[in-house]
Amino acid sequence: MRLTILLVVGVSLLFGCATTEPLPTYFVLTGTGGTAKPARPATAVRVYVRRVEVPAFLNRTSLASMNGDQIRYSPTGLWALSLDQTTSLGIAANLNRLGISAAGFQPAFSVPSHVYDVAVHITHFEGHESGDVVLSGNWQILGAGGGVVAGKSVTIRRAGWTFGNDSQLVALLSSEISELSDQIARALR
Repeated sequence: MRLTILLVVGVSLLFGCATTEPLPTYFVLTGTGGTAKPARPATAVRVYVRRVEVPAFLNRTSLASMNGDQIRYSPTGLWALSLDQTTSLGIAANLNRLGISAAGFQPAFSVPSHVYDVAVHITHFEGHESGDVVLSGNWQILGAGGGVVAGKSVTIRRAGWTFGNDSQLVALLSSEISELSDQIARALR
């Protein structure tokens, strides 16, 4: 009898101490079927998307959102790659989807031979408690001599985000990256 009671108490303690915290989810911006381990870039492409510049408050592994004037970092929604890298690869993947041969920044590989550089500077890339998701910044296309071929300041806003829904936030951010990529593609044609 005493052994049974000790066994029941022991099992209860074991299950009572088990964590119920959700596991992290890792996200990339390379569209459906994207992978956290990007493929080796081609040896020659038309466009090379440089490492994307992001502000310090976004240069983290956690997804960021604004709750009033405070930044909230998701405890479980994480970028699978650094944001500067996943954004570069996402833009390059979208350009490839649009028929423009492109490669994005990857620290493990050398820069492939290319005709144009795309430089992107992001100032905002987060959700807001209001339900808006915002991408703002600017992009430039640079020619072989380093001169600016085209460029634009952008603010892209999507509505309908449920505060705290990481998957929905990444889907809206991905949509914004697609729109940004479309703008770049139009300038390259």
